[in-house]
Amino acid sequence: MTPDDLDAVLALQQRCYGVGFLERREAFAAKLAATEGLGCCWMVAREGEPLAYVVSLPVCEATLPALDAPRCERPAKPTLLYLHDMAVAPEARSLGLAARLLARLRERAQALGLARIGLVAVQGSVPYWQRRGFVEAAEMSKGLVAKLASFGAEARFLSCDQ
Repeated sequence: MTPDDLDAVLALQQRCYGVGFLERREAFAAKLAATEGLGCCWMVAREGEPLAYVVSLPVCEATLPALDAPRCERPAKPTLLYLHDMAVAPEARSLGLAARLLARLRERAQALGLARIGLVAVQGSVPYWQRRGFVEAAEMSKGLVAKLASFGAEARFLSCDQ
């Protein structure tokens, strides 16, 4: 994914998320800049039509970005690959793209030397992620709790070991 893909990302985001979860172009651009050269963000298209995307970042709990964060920090020693956003167009949900993107994300985490993947589950997606091996954190730092609040009261931080 490159900055040239941001219009497609924003359009797909609007089709997949409720109003409270939409992020501005600046937030996506910050994530792309923080992961430049790491191969952590991808766009899937068919015949030029965007079908899905993934935005992930190597982070520590302290550097995990809040929703719509205008800046992202690239830590010197990340502890997990954070799946910030994965969206699949409604008409493409039967194609197995989410499973393939998650498999690629696991491969990327291993290539980066990160033993854990973390994410914030929203819009009732906790059961979906639990079926894929993610579990809710038993304890969280105050900083992580504060950032999680930016995603809404029902948001949950989940992670899985590789």
